[in-house]
Parts: sequence; structure tokens; C-alpha cells
Amino acid sequence: MRFLSFPSKILALTLVLMLVLLIVTTSISVQRLNDSFATQQQLKQQQVEQHFSQYQQLLHSQLQAWFDSFAELMQLPAQQGFSQFTEALQQRYDSFSLYLNIEALWFFAPEQTEPLFATSALPAELAEMVIQTRQQQRPVTRNYCAEHCSTLVSLPLSDGDGQVGVLIASQTLADIVVAMGQALRSEVVIVATGGQQTRILSATSAAPTAALTNLDVTTGLFQAGPDSYYLYALPLTEQQGQHYALLLLEDLSAYQRANQQFRWQLIGMASLCFLLFAWLTYWLTRRLTGRLLKVSRVLPLLAEHQFKAFRAALPVKSPLLVDEVDRLSEVSQTLSFQLEQLQHDVLTQTRELENMAMFDLLTGLANRNMLQFQLKKRLAALTPAGHFLGLFFLDLDQFKRVNDIRGHEQGDQLLIEAAQRLRTVLQKTDLACRFGGDEFVVVTEAADLQQLEQLAARLVAVFRQPMHLQGEEYQLNVSVGISCSRDASLKPDDLVRQADLAMYQAKARGGCCWHFYSQQMFDAFQDRLALEQDLKLALSLQQFDLHLQPKIRLTDRKLVGLEALLRWQSPSRGLVPPDEFISVLEYAQLMIPVGYWVIEQGFSLMAGLRQAGLGDLQLAINLSPAQLTDPGLPVVLEQLLQKYQLNAADFEFELTESMLAKNLTETINSMQRLKAQGFALAIDDFGTGYSSLSYLRQLPVDTIKIDKSFVFGMLDNQADYDIITSTIAMVRKLGLQVVAEGVETQAQAKSLLQHQCDQGQGYLFARPIPAANLVQTLTENINQLQQWR
Repeated sequence: MRFLSFPSKILALTLVLMLVLLIVTTSISVQRLNDSFATQQQLKQQQVEQHFSQYQQLLHSQLQAWFDSFAELMQLPAQQGFSQFTEALQQRYDSFSLYLNIEALWFFAPEQTEPLFATSALPAELAEMVIQTRQQQRPVTRNYCAEHCSTLVSLPLSDGDGQVGVLIASQTLADIVVAMGQALRSEVVIVATGGQQTRILSATSAAPTAALTNLDVTTGLFQAGPDSYYLYALPLTEQQGQHYALLLLEDLSAYQRANQQFRWQLIGMASLCFLLFAWLTYWLTRRLTGRLLKVSRVLPLLAEHQFKAFRAALPVKSPLLVDEVDRLSEVSQTLSFQLEQLQHDVLTQTRELENMAMFDLLTGLANRNMLQFQLKKRLAALTPAGHFLGLFFLDLDQFKRVNDIRGHEQGDQLLIEAAQRLRTVLQKTDLACRFGGDEFVVVTEAADLQQLEQLAARLVAVFRQPMHLQGEEYQLNVSVGISCSRDASLKPDDLVRQADLAMYQAKARGGCCWHFYSQQMFDAFQDRLALEQDLKLALSLQQFDLHLQPKIRLTDRKLVGLEALLRWQSPSRGLVPPDEFISVLEYAQLMIPVGYWVIEQGFSLMAGLRQAGLGDLQLAINLSPAQLTDPGLPVVLEQLLQKYQLNAADFEFELTESMLAKNLTETINSMQRLKAQGFALAIDDFGTGYSSLSYLRQLPVDTIKIDKSFVFGMLDNQADYDIITSTIAMVRKLGLQVVAEGVETQAQAKSLLQHQCDQGQGYLFARPIPAANLVQTLTENINQLQQWR
């Protein structure tokens, strides 16, 4: 990029600003001159009009006064007729012409169109003046132009009999032209336009008449040779297509020369100020930029950590006046001291950070960075005939509950104790690291798998001992996953992932044990991933289906409801049992969309049953934990009720007992929202979960469903029989209904009925019925009283 010095930038900016200032100032000044000139010309135009009007009024007043006095002198008001008055006019006309500058006189007797006395022929255009004067009985004035322009006054005169005659007197405008020229010190011209050329009727002596002959008569500037004039046009009259006007010409030559001289002076002064300011700006910035360049040349020394050389090369402080560069030098010098100290501190702390980056701050064990570093080294040193590199992935059982109940501070203390126990078991060559949260990793080398198993046993055993902290006892067992390899090409992350999979298998076995990684475990994991992908595809392709199992009232075998059961007919896997894919749906977070699909299908199914005359049944639908707590569930249900014109009481939502124990408060709130909408609620698989009897009173449920595992053994196992009978008795005391699942024999149904169980469902009555065959199957298996055959 091209370098442009600071003075050049300032100078260029100054030139631009001064140029703009010059243009703006000059434009404003010129505009003001033009505005002043325009205002002056407007005043001049008004002055011309006023002078002409005053002169014309003066002439009219003189004529009216003279002839009124003459009529009185001739005693016209005492005479009969106008003959004596007409003779007097004829005798004194020469005097009128000499002293009053009268051009012509006309006198019209009453109601006569021809003049009684006339000094010349009356133009036809003036005949109207006689009529107007007679009608209005007052003087009438107008201008008339032919070879020259005149002003005329028409006066009404009455005799002794009250007869009114009309006297018209004409007087030339030449005197007005001369008088206005002298008064306004300008040239005055009367012109006639309308033909191809302008005619001059009268003019003052110095008027440029030659230049006016080809001029369009409008107010404005015009040039007559070297002289400039401003023309003021005053219309006089219009006759026979000719326009007559009085023109006043003001000589502006001297004004324009002065105006031009002023403009040049203005431009010259602005240019001089511009040059002076530009030179002064350049002179002031040259010294400043020189010192700034010196600072910029020595700044790279800071990047090279040459702090002393940088301070020595800074510009010397000004002896008289301190400016911004001196401030910059002071700040730069201070900055160099601070950077020098910072470099020292960084070098010191870098060593500490390198140590912190490899070790966990809480436990003092190695962290994941150190684990990756050590695994790369140890894997690279493996040989096919050498030792195994073993990796143990440990997870503390029930640690999350301690963290949630006792707080993170107490949990941190337990993690420190766990790290200390790891140290007591391991050898110096072993590596222990905190992988994250309550997960730890141990890396060791062993000659065979038996040594790895022995170490795993010691790890599990050391954590079986309770931990004592602040007077409280904590039992935190450990689940251990083990992976090992002699393959130097294995990646560190793969070794960790294998141990992680094995750890989850140990947790699935109940925890407090160890599990070795195997290829079968990986294959199972892959199968689970494939199953998850197939489930996503099944949801998009609508491969799911509903089967309905009847619910029978035991007292009279009446069909009272149906339970909706989800089935998956996979094109590649065939009919997949729900036990195999429900857990995968929950893990893949697909239960909410699948659950809404089931609800939609159930509502549609109920609408079809109504049309078939089976609308008094109740449909039970299972809800997953995620769907129960979904904020959008009540809105969706309300929309479906309106869409299919159904009642909420036609549906019952079943919740598993294990679901209720996870978050009782939130679960109860969600159940109450469904209850408020009118839906029935049931607890499914009752007796297989946790201590549900202790909180059963808090739940807004209508039905308890006894799990089929108890029904299967009720006739052969006294414990199962006692559980069923006591559960039925307790639930009935709470005012709830009891439904027994898995009823397969008449003996089971009879025993349940004897203990007042309300409903039963199972293979004794019917297997789950596909939704497509539901109406036909129900119609074939119930009588007119809706009893199951």
C-alpha cells in the first residue's frame, strides 16, 4: 500500500475544506448580492408605478378642476341647453391648448352619439367613454394610443334643466415621460408592440431607442451595446392587437462593473487566506510528524523485547512546550517498563500453567490432556509380544445423588477422598487421572489379563469401604470398565471408548463390579445404533401400528374399555417386540413424536368407534415420562378433542410406577393439568416400582393396574396372592378402580372377582387386536348388552 505522510493528509484535507469554504462563502455573498439587487429592482418597479400613477392622477385632477371651473364661469348650470357653452369652448380652445396642453376636445349633448363640438374626429374606441360617463354620472379616465399616447378624461356637465352633457379632453403623455425621466434619473420610453417590430412612440433624449426595436418588452436586464440596462415595463393599454407600455430604463453599467470588481476581490482574499492557512498547517505538522515517525521506527524494538534500547531511542522531550508526541513518549516509556515486567511474569506463570494444563486442580491427579499425552507415548511403545496396555474407566455409583442432596462442595471433598484411595492401590508406574465429574481413568501395564483383573478387584474393594466426611458416612461403590491392547496402531480415543462401553455394562449389572470390553459388546452397541436409525426411519415412513387389548368388567364380563399397545412391523426385522425398541426410543429422544403419533391414532380410532355405535368405551393410552412433562401436551390434546369432536372422559392415560418416583413434584403438577382437562389417569405395572404406597394419596389417579407378574403367580405363590389381595383392598378403600393385567385362566378371573377386582385384561378374554380389524372383532365378540362372549 502506498505511503502517504501525515502532513500530506492534513494539507489535502485543508485544501478540500478551504476550497469548500471558498465556494460556500463566495456563493453566499453572490446570492446576497443578487437578492439585494432583486429587492432593489422590486422597489424600483413599485416606484415607477407610483410615479406614473401620481402624474396621471395629477393631470386628471387638473383637467377636471379646469373644466369644472370653466363651466361655473360660463354659468352652465343656469343655462338652458349647451349652445352657449359650446361656443365658449370653441372660442377658448386655443387657450386650452396653449396653457393646459390640451390635444383635443369633444362635447356631446345629452342622448346624442355625435359630438356637438369636436376639434378632431373621435376614435371609435372612445365612444364607450361617453356611455359610461352618462350611466355612472362621474368622470371616467383612460389611456389611448395611436401615433402617440394620450390620457383622456370624460366629465359629466349639467345645464339648468338638469340635462347632462359629456366633455372629453385629451392630453399627451409626453410630459409624463419627461417628468418621470427627470424625477427617477432614468430614460423613459413609450413603445407599441404586437407586430414584428417594436415601435417607439415617445422617449427621452438619451434613451437607446435603436436597441429597443427588436426587444421583447419584459421586465429584466438587456444589453445595449457596451451598456447594461434594467428595464421596468408598465402596461398602458391594448388596442387592435397592439400592446402599449411605458418603459423605464435604468443604466446598470457602473453597478455591474463595481459588482464584478467586488467578486474578484472576494475570490482573491479567499485564495490568499487559503494559501496562508495551507502553508501554516504544513509548517506546524512537519515537526510533529517527524517526531511521530521516530517513535514508529523504534516501536518494533518492543516486539523484540529490547526494552532498554527502545527507551534510549525515544524522542527527547521538548524544552519549552509539551505536546502530544511528548505525552506519547512518556506513555511509551511507561509501557516498556510494564511490558518488561509482564514478560518476566509471563515466563514465570507459563511454567505454572504448563503444570496446571496437565493436572486436575481439585484432586491433583492427571487430567485428560496428560491422559492423551501418556496414552500416545505408551501405545507407540507397544509390541505384539510385549505387555498389555490396560485402561480402567471408573464411575462412582450414586455420586450424583450426593451432589444434589449435599451440594457440590461436599461432593468435591468426596472426589478428593476418591483420588486418595486410587493412589493407595496403584503403583508408581501406573497413571491415574480424573476424566471429568465423578469419572476416573487408570492406565497400567500388565503381563496378562489376570493381572488386570486383580487390579480391578482391588479398585472395587477399596471403594467398598464407606467414606467418612464431617461426621457422615457415604457408601460410594465404583463401576469399572476395562479395555486392553498390544496394538501400537490403536488410537487413544478408541481405547478410552472401549473402556467406557465396558463401564456401562458394569453399571447395567448393578454396579460395584468390573467388566472387560469385548467385540460382542461393540457389536451390540452397533446393533443399538442401527436399531435407532431404523426407528427414526420407521417414524418417518409410518411403520408403527396400534393393537388394542379389551378391558373386561369381571362382574358381568362387559366390555368397558381398550388399551392401545404400540407395535412395529419392520420390513427388515419383522415384528419387533416393544421391550426391544421402547428403551431405544427413549434413549434416542423419539418417545415424544412417537407418543403424539399414538395419541393421534387413538383419537382417530375412538372417532371411528363412535360411528360404529361403540362410543361408550374408554381408551387407555400409555404416556412416557418425557411426554408427560412436555409443556405442549395439554394444548395438543385440546386441539385433538376439538378436531375429532370427542370428550376427555373417553380417554385414560397410563403412567408407570417407576416414572412417578423420579420427580414426584413435577409429575403431580403435570397429572393435575391433565386431570383438569377431564382425562382419567391410571398407574400401570403397580407393585413393581418403588414405595408407591407412601405417596399414592398424593396422586390424582382414578385406576390402579396390578402388574401381570403378580397375576401369573397368584395361585401358586402365596406372596403374590397376598400382594394382590392387599393391594385390591387398599386401593378400593381409597375409592379407586383396580385392573388386573395378564389374566389367562378362569381360576385367576374367579379369584380376582372374589376379592372385588373391578376389571381384567389378558389372553383369557382376547389377545391385542390390530386397529384395522377392531370394529369387526368387537362386533363378533360382544352381545347386545356389550358383554364379552
